[in-house]
Amino acid sequence: MKRKISIRTLFVAVLILSSKNARLQINSYPVNQTVTISSGSFNIDVDNDSNDDYTFEILPLSGSSNAARVISLGNSQVMDGSTFGYPDALNFGDNVTAPYSSGNAVLGTDVGGGGQFTGAGMKYLGLNIDISGESHLGWISLEVVASNDTIILHDIGYNTTANDGITAGLMSTTSVNETSLIDLEIYPNPCQNIIRFDWPNLASSIRYSISDLTGKLILNGEAYRTIDVSTLAAGTYILTIAEGQNSVRKKFKKN
Repeated sequence: MKRKISIRTLFVAVLILSSKNARLQINSYPVNQTVTISSGSFNIDVDNDSNDDYTFEILPLSGSSNAARVISLGNSQVMDGSTFGYPDALNFGDNVTAPYSSGNAVLGTDVGGGGQFTGAGMKYLGLNIDISGESHLGWISLEVVASNDTIILHDIGYNTTANDGITAGLMSTTSVNETSLIDLEIYPNPCQNIIRFDWPNLASSIRYSISDLTGKLILNGEAYRTIDVSTLAAGTYILTIAEGQNSVRKKFKKN
């Protein structure tokens, strides 16, 4: 049985204001879908233009083996640096960049190369989405269980500006929910050149990204408790911190 996601009520837009008009920048929304053999394949129309862009499915193999895979539809593609159709499993903050491949791509399987997503926890799949004949970069966060018989789809995001870059996990920031089970403290706030952050049980560097209020990525990398923001212009920004499957976003101001 095939199902199709409707994102009309989930569609979140970020407006970048210019002197003449406004244009969309980053769209992101929750998918919250689990794909199994019994559930059937799951189609997703990323930009809600009535054309499906990707299909996620569990393909039964011989015996009790399974293949978790994604199928690119039309001219859409997935980020794939391999030569065997095993797309790249990205971490939060990784750049979504070429090369890309079309057709069937194996996220995880019991045979062959295994795939990069099998039992790896939440990872990001880079997307090269065809929207009205133009290339738009995006990502989808997902998990493939170790038995390769279940795909858990979490969130999806894409840059509405054609041929513009995006990093895995970059989300729209029109409304930033600063309530989280993980307590993230940023200080000083407002800041000058350095911001410090407290993250529970922090033992090593963790990944971060800083975006402006339009969703445009400004800085990203790894840090341990301090981040140099001296190159930022004065203004308000969004700090996103991620460790494993945990992430949280907070606003801060640079004077």
